[in-house]
Amino acid sequence: MIIEFYTLFGRIPLYRDQCGHYATYPRWKKDIVLHLRYIADFRICCPVKQVNEHDAALSPVSGLSDRNVVALRPDGGWGSVVRNLVPNAFRVRRALSDTQIAHSDGAGWAFPVSYYILIMRLFLKFQWIIVVESSFFRKPAHGSVKLRRHISHYVHTFLLRQCVQAADARIFTNRAYQELFLGHDKASLIAPAVWIDQDNIVSDPVHEARKPDGRHRARFLFPSRLIPDKGVQTVLDAIHLLEKRHTEDGTPVPQVDIIGEGPLAGHCRQFAANHSSELVRFHEPVSYGAPFFAFLQDYDAIIVANLQDEQPRIIYDAFSQGLPCLSSETGGTHDLITSGETGFFFKAGDATSLADRLSELADAAERLHQMGHTALSQIGTSTHENMHREREVFLKEVMSLASQTPGRQDDDVRAQVEVLL
Repeated sequence: MIIEFYTLFGRIPLYRDQCGHYATYPRWKKDIVLHLRYIADFRICCPVKQVNEHDAALSPVSGLSDRNVVALRPDGGWGSVVRNLVPNAFRVRRALSDTQIAHSDGAGWAFPVSYYILIMRLFLKFQWIIVVESSFFRKPAHGSVKLRRHISHYVHTFLLRQCVQAADARIFTNRAYQELFLGHDKASLIAPAVWIDQDNIVSDPVHEARKPDGRHRARFLFPSRLIPDKGVQTVLDAIHLLEKRHTEDGTPVPQVDIIGEGPLAGHCRQFAANHSSELVRFHEPVSYGAPFFAFLQDYDAIIVANLQDEQPRIIYDAFSQGLPCLSSETGGTHDLITSGETGFFFKAGDATSLADRLSELADAAERLHQMGHTALSQIGTSTHENMHREREVFLKEVMSLASQTPGRQDDDVRAQVEVLL
């Protein structure tokens, strides 16, 4: 267990009620609680909002109180970003004043908290861990972008590179980030982001709804946040191409369903309504966990259409259910998928390339099923809990950390964590 005073800095908000109780969304709560397994003196510095009593999605985090939360002002529009700039700098400064280990990430709107830490690194003494798992600020590898996005790409890339190189330890979710922001592997760890639990992993990827029978048309699912950078338009354009080809020459087409939420949800919903349900359907989101994994089991493979190099967690979700992936080829997906064994690639942002792949696999449900077995066999011990355990081992190896001797206190902390979970 790490016993130094450890502060996690981020932009994901907590929610506080009038009694001083904290809550957040279930997946973020799970991540916070798992930090408590190996950090004895934990604090978090992040935006804090008032609890909305109508928001049933929030889950209480009983392990947090005002004692170990430093509240940043939440950013809304650009006006609030400017107003909050100096106050939040002072709050980060206050959190760092007695911090021995600072842990921050490389993303967060409007800019990462890491930028504050980079400046304060000049006159405060602490050890710094930075985790790079997203690059929302970078322009897509394909297609034109507005001038503001172009400027953001270069400014954020430059600043984050300075942060990564100034840190004492770095964790990347894929090798492309390590090469881009660091350029070597000293004091760094490649640790893909995984959110599944051991009990989410199926023992056999055979499901009655998708057993190949020689006549079974392949069924693909595009599960995604419905935003431009996830390649939503690429998927819709590919479906349109498939429909056109089928009408013209009888080209085989698979079923392609869409599930998710985001700014483009209405667009996707209308697109599905305007096309045959035999070709495409839109589904409202289901809760992450057992309901979502059960939903996945009705499909033969998933589609990942990312335009950027981030590492999609959905790939591990699919593998855990014995589903291969049809994915755009980016730095974040290339590390996880083996072409022809656990999935196939198409050119990022290229609807024709995706449509070609879907046509090739339209009648290949049995082959996809076999690949699903391979994908499942590769999941191994890749769980959310083991991801945290790997990070703990790495941090103790590369940083000067005091390690508590396992004993009663360790057992007490673990018992408390079990209650929180």
